[in-house]
Amino acid sequence: MARWLPVPRAYNHLPHLLVQKVPDFAASPEYTALESADLQLPGVVCGAFAQYLSRLQKDTLARPRSHEDAASLSAAYHALEWFATSHDPDVINAVVVDIFENLDREPHVLEAMKAHLGKASGQLYDTWLR
Repeated sequence: MARWLPVPRAYNHLPHLLVQKVPDFAASPEYTALESADLQLPGVVCGAFAQYLSRLQKDTLARPRSHEDAASLSAAYHALEWFATSHDPDVINAVVVDIFENLDREPHVLEAMKAHLGKASGQLYDTWLR
């Protein structure tokens, strides 16, 4: 008889993981605007993260980016890639529903974002678009 091992659920830890992987997100206007109860809700925090990522990307298109802005943007894309490789289906769903669906809709911003997505997040984004 096969033994089934429980798969660790990362979804409930998304708020903490986002702040851990993208430290500047915690000081962002998008994050600080959330109520304390909202900070425990993965979907709400992921939606704020989508707004944060959109703002950073939009800002870098509008003006030369500083070293700090570049590091924050890179950390955000790395976190997104890390989440897109999760074995937790709820995390994958959060990437699509709470992040991708809340990104800035301006075509030039979306094109810049798509160019920075990693392999897994890019494939997930392309699948979502279909």
